[in-house]
Parts: sequence; C-alpha cells; structure tokens
Amino acid sequence: MFGELMRDPAVRRAYVRAKAAVFVFAAALTWPLSRVMGSKAWIGLAVFGVVLAGLTIAVLAATKDPPVAPAADRDDDDDDDEESPPDGAVRLPIEDFIDLHPFAPREIPEVVESYLEEAVARGFTEVRLIHGRGIGVQRERVRSVLADHPLIEHYADAPPDRGGWGATIAWLRRPQG
Repeated sequence: MFGELMRDPAVRRAYVRAKAAVFVFAAALTWPLSRVMGSKAWIGLAVFGVVLAGLTIAVLAATKDPPVAPAADRDDDDDDDEESPPDGAVRLPIEDFIDLHPFAPREIPEVVESYLEEAVARGFTEVRLIHGRGIGVQRERVRSVLADHPLIEHYADAPPDRGGWGATIAWLRRPQG
C-alpha cells in the first residue's frame, strides 16, 4: 500500500515535506532533552520520528482514496441509462459551481469543458468556477477556456460574497433547439 502511494508525485512531495517538518519539530523538542540526558537523547528523537512518520503515512493513505458512500446510500440499480465511468474516473455531482482545487493544472481545460457541457444539459444559466486566488495562473487557464467556448455568453469575477477574484461567474447560452 505504501509503495502505491509513493508512486504518486504529489503524495511523495507531501510525504517528504511532512517528514522534514516532523524531523525539525522533533529535533527542536529533543535538543533541550539532549542537554539533560546527554547522548541517549537520540533514542527519544528516533521513537518520536517513527511514531510521527507512521501517523504521516496513515494520514496520506486516508486522504488518497475518495470516500465511498455507505451501501444504503448507493444507487445500485442496473436500469440506469448512464454509462459507468472508465476505470479510475470519478463521477462528480453537477451543481451550479465547481471547485477546481482538487484537479491537476493540466486537467483544468478538460474538466471545465466537461463541466460546462453538463451544466448546460442540466439547464443551468449561470455557473461559478472556483479557481482560487493564488498568482492567477488557474484563473487565466479557466478564462482561456471560457473565452473561446461556444456555450459561454459572458463571464466575470465573482462578487466578494461568492469568492471575489478567486472565482469566475460564467453565464451560459441556452442551447439552440
């Protein structure tokens, strides 16, 4: 299990950062102890590091997989007309907003395109795309998709109470029917 997790570059980076932070924290706490205990203080540091490393691995493992709905909440009817998503794909509920933080930057254009098509199919006339504030890279990536998209009437920054410049509101065209 740990080997599978470590193949994901984002998990590996998070693990290395967490381990470095744990070591610095443990060293800072153990340094005064070493002044009192002498050379045996490294044992406390080692035990502390192993315990926190185990906790780090447990947290990373728990957050890697998406939560699974309890059996009572799942719709296991075989009479659905929708196709099952391909292996590894996650089907997201379609609402009048989408938070793009969980997606990799390279996935954003495809995610936004798919989301817009579904939103129009469901009859939404306005959607909010939450890209975050940052330095504006995701915002520009989202807006480059919106600028050329035939389903978009116009778009603008969200009002302050709906995300401000960390989100974009897009007004959708009615499908020509």
